[in-house]
Amino acid sequence: MKNFLIVGGGIAGCSLAYQLAQKGCQITIVDAGNNVSTKVAGGVMIPLVFRRMTKSWRVDEFLPYAKQFYGELETASNQKILYPMALRRFFSSNQERNYWLTRQNTPEFSAYMNEVNEEDETCYPYANKFGSGRVKECYRVDAEWMTTALLNHPQITVVNQRFEYAALDATTATYQQQSYDCVVFCEGYESINNPWFSYLNVDPTKGEVLTVKTTGLSNTEVLNRKCSAAPIGNSMYKIGATYEWHTANTTVSEKGKNELLEHLTCLTDQPVEVLDQVAGIRPTTVDRRPLMGLHPEFNKLAVFNGLGAKGFLLAPLLSKEMCAYLLEGKDLDKECVLQRIKA
Repeated sequence: MKNFLIVGGGIAGCSLAYQLAQKGCQITIVDAGNNVSTKVAGGVMIPLVFRRMTKSWRVDEFLPYAKQFYGELETASNQKILYPMALRRFFSSNQERNYWLTRQNTPEFSAYMNEVNEEDETCYPYANKFGSGRVKECYRVDAEWMTTALLNHPQITVVNQRFEYAALDATTATYQQQSYDCVVFCEGYESINNPWFSYLNVDPTKGEVLTVKTTGLSNTEVLNRKCSAAPIGNSMYKIGATYEWHTANTTVSEKGKNELLEHLTCLTDQPVEVLDQVAGIRPTTVDRRPLMGLHPEFNKLAVFNGLGAKGFLLAPLLSKEMCAYLLEGKDLDKECVLQRIKA
């Protein structure tokens, strides 16, 4: 039985731990409870990238597997985890509108785009200057229940403490007098402090999210234009999220609040009451691709990180691929390998 130490208990670490445990490995996760990227990700899976209306990277592979993965977790835990989500995108220009109209009935895009109809052209007139499109195959993952289900495996042990780099022998993969076959770092933005993988230059990208009370928005659809307004009941909405590059603090700011409120004016002109504000940090990379593989010098150290804003979509399949890489030596996606970045 192989024995793995995983550093970080976010979506990447938990998914990889589960995949390895399913293959009979013994897993220890060390996590200090500072998983802050979920606050801005919100568990959302969206298949399109707006503006130019392109498909998300590898979405035709990622989405079916993610649905299967979360469905199996629901069955195993007897708890609802994956929720379909109605999302309406208000076009920001005639160019964006034309992108949609050109692609909506093509084989490549029809699985993710509803055909624009008269209602889409006229609903929510305040926001609907160029028309709107309804996105298919959007989902929300209940991150708390998902994490509970992933970690509820007899071969996974969670240690709630901060990982001490000085206590790891990188050559032997011995940590606090316990030897492991491999140590996998899934630290999110905190990898900037990692003495072995800091060269990967994960960029901490701060995001802020508001909870507001207002009218004029949908009670059944997430509305998107400059920001997303997701209904949570009783005329309350989650509004997000900002992007503040190269920023590693989770302090909420007046700047972030004002930016979101300004963006919200694209969707409603009604008065807004701010009820709450939170901030999180996304682990992003220069080329917006994950970081996966073994250290170029220490072959018992690995990294699985940088899933960014689409972590809930990417993590299920990428964790399966990382598991196959670690246990069977299978190749990783060439866009994710560490060799693309010079140490």
